Amino acid sequence: MYIRLSDADKDLKFKTESESIANQRALLHRYVDSHSEFAGYEITEFVDDGYSGTNAARPSFERMIESLKNGDAGLVICKDFSRFFRDYVEIGDYLERIFPFLGVRFISVNDGYDSDEYKGTTAGMEVVMKYIVYSYYSRDLSQKIKTVINSKVRHGLYIGSFAPYGYMKDPAKKNHLIPDPETAPIVRRIFDMALAGKNISRIAIALNSEHPETPSAYFHRIFPNNGRFKKTSAENCWNNMNVGEILKRRIYTGALVSQTKAWKGLDNPQTTLRDESDWIVVPNCHEAIVTDDEFEKAQSIVRKVRKYDRSASDYLLRSLLHCGVCGRTLSRNSRVKTIYFMCDKSKHKSDTQCPVGEKFIEKELERVISADLIEKLNLLVDSEQRMRETAQKLKGSEENLHQSLSRIERSLKQNSMARINAYERYSDGQTTRDIFLIERDKLAAETQQLTDEKAKLEQELMSLSQTQDSELTAMADTARTYLKADELTNRMALCFIDRIDVYSGMRLHIHYRFSDELAKVLESAGS
Repeated sequence: MYIRLSDADKDLKFKTESESIANQRALLHRYVDSHSEFAGYEITEFVDDGYSGTNAARPSFERMIESLKNGDAGLVICKDFSRFFRDYVEIGDYLERIFPFLGVRFISVNDGYDSDEYKGTTAGMEVVMKYIVYSYYSRDLSQKIKTVINSKVRHGLYIGSFAPYGYMKDPAKKNHLIPDPETAPIVRRIFDMALAGKNISRIAIALNSEHPETPSAYFHRIFPNNGRFKKTSAENCWNNMNVGEILKRRIYTGALVSQTKAWKGLDNPQTTLRDESDWIVVPNCHEAIVTDDEFEKAQSIVRKVRKYDRSASDYLLRSLLHCGVCGRTLSRNSRVKTIYFMCDKSKHKSDTQCPVGEKFIEKELERVISADLIEKLNLLVDSEQRMRETAQKLKGSEENLHQSLSRIERSLKQNSMARINAYERYSDGQTTRDIFLIERDKLAAETQQLTDEKAKLEQELMSLSQTQDSELTAMADTARTYLKADELTNRMALCFIDRIDVYSGMRLHIHYRFSDELAKVLESAGS
């Protein structure tokens, strides 16, 4: 089974939940279970989470193809062609040349395609042409939807799923905003402080002392079941980012602003910032919280904040570091000679247990974390190698254990029948009570002995199965690849590390993406 989810698919603005890993897996298992021809098949899953389908540079995809080349499997099944490959030329190559050469059957469930139905024909190219038609249809439909949206925006209609902080949707008029009596005064307060000459950092500190809800905290309270801001820490506070975002939003002048970004297309959901002259700005769409003049004056405060350098966004520890106290993602200051991380809460809030004022130097963090990660990668490789050696020594033992287990189970059944027969002879008067008791006790002792032997064999089988850990094999294969690389990258780190909690004095707790069973294996290997 091949399952893929890209970062684009995770954005439910463009995709539905049906694309999720869990739903793909459930669909494939339902298909297999509903076809009796697959009964008894051994199933192996290859999952690429967060990888685009436009090229073959996907870890699990590469391992799957290598496995097929080795003859480990003869059938590949996936949800649809786009999960397997988004390049129609590549799809045709696999359907027409590679899979037939390897003797591999390919099934795309939602496309109703099974290569066994087209042996000796060119149905693969027919499927590719259909895929091209679908692709063009999707683009045409996408353009029509964008045209409708643009028309609504130009008529001053608000089409967002949720109202921006400071506003609420008008219950009496669709696609219209009205000031939120709870949050509009906070927006006004932020602009007043900016107009009074306070910079963004001082505004954040003032708000934290006054304790109004942040935009994310307010959203969570109003929409508790929505997944938006779900990764935001419960200890979230006002900082340069959320204050700056409010000061930059022209919507508070009563205008609607759209078309600020250009979407690259269906297969690439990344956006680029449009030139401001290309934006659609429709004034006087709803009641203003600030005037146009006040908004323009506040922009002088915003412009003093240096813009984020996206070219330097792919650093090793990106999105991994969190404050060990409040759980917030540590902010990275790259505007200085010595780059460091720190907790925003400790920067903008004084009444906190977070490491106030502490700066965690990036190079020091990278040195410690890289050393620990490389140690874990080597442990993975060594443990997997020992597992292979053990499995080689025990080759054939599993079959012997199963045979012994079957023999014991037959003996237990025979023993059970013997006890029933002994009782029937006694109840029919064929034997005396003393003889029955002697025979019963003898059979009970034999049953206990057989039960103990069965438990021992089952434990040996369980131990043997642990030497065939598929998770360990998969992770060790990836570890070998990464250990050969010239340097560690953020993608490599994210493959093995879930998060890193940083405490005062640069104490670190690294949370690895290992199951409890694998973690125990590595712990015993490292001790």
